[in-house]
Amino acid sequence: MSGQHAFDLCVLGGGSAGFAGATTARGLGKTVAIIDGTGPLAGLCILRGCMPSKTLIRSAEIAHLMKVAPTLGVIPSAVRIDVPAMVARKRHIIGEFADDRIKGLEKFPLFRGAPCFTGPAQVQVDDDTIEAERFLVATGSHIHLPPIEGLAETGYLTSDDVLELDLLPKTVIVLGAGDVAVELAQYLVRVGVDTTIVQRGATLLSGEDPDVGQAVREALEADGIRVHTGALVQRVERHGKAKRVIAKTADGELAVEAEDIFAALGRRPNVEGFGFDVAGISYDANGVKIDEYMRTTNPRIFAAGDATGMNELVHVAVYGGALAVANAFASSPRRLNVDLWASRAVFTDPQVGIAGLTERQCRERGIAYAVARYPFNDLGKAITAELTQGFVKMLAALDGRILGVTIVGAEASDLIAEAIALVYFGARCHDVLEMPHLHPTLAEIITYPAEELCEKIEHQQHAVVTP
Repeated sequence: MSGQHAFDLCVLGGGSAGFAGATTARGLGKTVAIIDGTGPLAGLCILRGCMPSKTLIRSAEIAHLMKVAPTLGVIPSAVRIDVPAMVARKRHIIGEFADDRIKGLEKFPLFRGAPCFTGPAQVQVDDDTIEAERFLVATGSHIHLPPIEGLAETGYLTSDDVLELDLLPKTVIVLGAGDVAVELAQYLVRVGVDTTIVQRGATLLSGEDPDVGQAVREALEADGIRVHTGALVQRVERHGKAKRVIAKTADGELAVEAEDIFAALGRRPNVEGFGFDVAGISYDANGVKIDEYMRTTNPRIFAAGDATGMNELVHVAVYGGALAVANAFASSPRRLNVDLWASRAVFTDPQVGIAGLTERQCRERGIAYAVARYPFNDLGKAITAELTQGFVKMLAALDGRILGVTIVGAEASDLIAEAIALVYFGARCHDVLEMPHLHPTLAEIITYPAEELCEKIEHQQHAVVTP
């Protein structure tokens, strides 16, 4: 395929954002080329992210259910955790997902190699030169490892490694407490790994409201995980056959030992080596700079997904890729609603689901709001099902418009769907009370904070949080 090529759209990256953008362009009748590296096709989510992790988490969840079954009067016979079988199942499922995505990618002209801009509208891939009317940068992200003394020499696991391990360590230290860290820490402890979390911040999931991180912490500690927050890692070293993490805390020095270390310290956008400077694309270590229309500083080039450093979530990547390409060829482009599309979930047990704004965001933006909470341990269905951990929290503006909803509880990733719709349509708290909610269900819990908010706003009680 070497030589000169011309397309309406050239997509750099065949992951979630890139594939969505390419599919959108094809629907518009445009000619499209996709450039992807020489590694396995299908993208992060399918190969090393959401899908493999959720597959293993489900297996660990079943193991945990067997452990707590006697609480519900069910006494299981001996339960054996077969990690190689769990991983084999995961590989089979992921293989099918990947095959399906590869078939989709191969419907486009597909160039394999490292793309590099050689001009504002030209990319070189090995011996191929590609010119296009528009470009979509969807180069993804990579695992980030901050410089920690001794970590490289001592050795560590990444999330890629944890998802592939047939033989797990007996003990592990998890560095970090973001989504990936807490999800996989709970997976590890539930399949028999003695697990410790060391976190620099004061709470787990430090980007969320503190009550969310506290609820998740309590759940992880109930599973047997030791959690150290406010612990800044100073160095890592070998100590006999073990690996030791030394951290600085408010009380002095913390030393923790384990058979292995799982470094879950986030991801960073892939922005180096693509010739962005030559193309006139502004970027830094936090990602490619885009405006509200997904457009870079080169008006012919758009960007989406992890490469932008904006909300590393698959649904954001998919929508962003599609929106970017639609805008690239539109006379009247549409803006990205960042707050709505940043709705998210964390797949711990209990799960976390967030739609719209959080209390922290309201305070940072100077938005006055009223807040109401309701615990799952007071909900009939939750009590009967022994699913009493967590709460639902609703925020409303002073006119009753729902600003955001946070759910920590069983199936929060599904329950949050109603809240996303409420925020999307600009619903008010009284609208929730006008909608039927079946009983007894977990979903009806959202009616209780809505009712409390209606009362607070109507009577102007001293419940409004002002900036």
